[in-house]
This record gives sequence, C-alpha cells and structure tokens, in this order.
Amino acid sequence: LGGLGGLGGGAGAMAKSEGPDGANLFIYHIPPTWGDGDLAQCFLPFGTVVSATVFRDKQTRLSKGFGFVSYDNSSSAQSAILAMNGLQVEGKRLKVEVKKPRGAGGPAMGLGFNPYGR
Repeated sequence: LGGLGGLGGGAGAMAKSEGPDGANLFIYHIPPTWGDGDLAQCFLPFGTVVSATVFRDKQTRLSKGFGFVSYDNSSSAQSAILAMNGLQVEGKRLKVEVKKPRGAGGPAMGLGFNPYGR
C-alpha cells in the first residue's frame, strides 16, 4: 500500500483521520481485491484524501466489501459522490454516500449487527 504518504499505516480503522462534517464518505460494494491504497487511489482525483479504509474481517483479513474515504472538505466529497456513485468497478457497482454522524442510526452505527443479540 505504498505511495499514500499521509494516510497512515495503522491496522485499526479507528486510528484513521476523518475530515470535517460532510467530507466523510461511506463506500459500499468495494471489490474484494482492494486494499486501503486502491480505495484512496480511486478517490484521489476529486480532492485531498485524508484517509481511506477498507474494512476487513479480523480473523480472515478478507474485505467486508465496505469502507470509508475522508476528504479535507465537503465539496471534494460531493464531487466524488457525483462521479463514483453507481460506477461499475470489477463487476461491482459502487454505492457512495456521506457518512452519517455517530448517533444518527446509519451505517456508522455497526451496520445493524449487534453481537449481544439486543
């Protein structure tokens, strides 16, 4: 995953940076072969990428098929949504939307999975 300088190399997604409100994107249907660097490269044409993270299963290290991209401003994020939402990549049609803030009940709240069954 070289060539991305300021994106950081931590294994945990929580260590990654986020941009300001409206500049953080949730990406669905990421091709299984992609890593953080591939995701960042795909979204670089629209602005300065602060971080890009493909979520992986902790045991198998296989992609879960979703991730986050954060820009340094919301206009870059909007440009990326317009260009990338619905784009077919490696047989997958990307779904790109603004990440909902914590507490808003959206995808950022655990994707509807509760390991405690509540």
